[in-house]
Amino acid sequence: MRAWQVAAFGMGAACCCASAWADASSVQLWGVLDAGLTVVSNQKGHRNILMDTGIASPNLWGLRGQEDLGGGYRAVFELTDQFNLGTGAVFPTNGGGLFGRTAYVGLASDRLGKLTFGQQYDFMIDSLLRYDNSVAIAGLYGFRQGPFAGLGIPNNATGSSNFDRMSGTAMPNAAKYVTPTWNGLSAGVMAGFGGVPGAIAQQSGQSAGINYAIGALSLGAAYTYQRYPQLGNGMRGIRNFGAGATYALGALTFNVLYTNTMNTANDARIDVYQAGVRYQVDAALSVGGDYELMRGNSVLHDDRANQFSLGARYALSKRTVAYVETVYQQVSGGDQPDAWIMAVSSPSGNNRQMLARVGMLHRF
Repeated sequence: MRAWQVAAFGMGAACCCASAWADASSVQLWGVLDAGLTVVSNQKGHRNILMDTGIASPNLWGLRGQEDLGGGYRAVFELTDQFNLGTGAVFPTNGGGLFGRTAYVGLASDRLGKLTFGQQYDFMIDSLLRYDNSVAIAGLYGFRQGPFAGLGIPNNATGSSNFDRMSGTAMPNAAKYVTPTWNGLSAGVMAGFGGVPGAIAQQSGQSAGINYAIGALSLGAAYTYQRYPQLGNGMRGIRNFGAGATYALGALTFNVLYTNTMNTANDARIDVYQAGVRYQVDAALSVGGDYELMRGNSVLHDDRANQFSLGARYALSKRTVAYVETVYQQVSGGDQPDAWIMAVSSPSGNNRQMLARVGMLHRF
């Protein structure tokens, strides 16, 4: 297994961490643990050294199961909890709760696809995460935040953390259908129900995605719109769309990714342009680099963030990885913003912020 693959985030991490079901009917307990030391150059004007967890992957445990119904059909379910490895506390993902990460049940068929109901990830993860090189290099630190508090995402501590949903924002009360793969082509659609009598659109969500792979080339696109009760009385929300690609050339894998995020209540918008490369040195060691430009519109004072990530992963075994990584962000804009790398607890005291980390990840 390539070392970078174990760093795939969100549901990607969940999928990688579990082996295939051995029996036609089964229940499986699985999990992912990540911890390490991080040095941050500037947090409100001061250097910081901390133990941080859930960076190369969120700390997860879950139950996944299936029952053979005959005729090629299966009943399936998954329950996933996220927690803080440093304290043991349940992580308040998606509003908290024991299974705040994912909770769904449904039916699956190799011929007809998969239909599930519950709290689930949308297609910004399912269709686009595989093209996000920063996650394989820097994990949670490589995702997007920056100086964009004016984006105003409800229930978001910074207003812009994970603004394009790709590090894991589940859609509640959702029905989701994913097709089988036909000659490299797959797709899916999703609808989240707001449950407001007489107003089916209020507080609702929609998502769709498509992927195509042929030889060394893989392409994907996704769209998600989630309405919030705090925005336009539940009729406005955060709209995301994006497209990405990877191309494998021997031991090298190149990627490009574009995402667009907009608050339809205040018209704040952020465009992200990303490009990167990974190199598989041998069966255990991989290295990579990534650049991304985050660009806010005039509502966000034309603020910009340039972010660079470098990292190396070494697979000690099939289930354990050691890694080092560094992330640098520099920002500019009309309101003289401070840099703020995602998952760092506070912004820099100026327009630059840098961190370095050494850590390990274990799957069971």
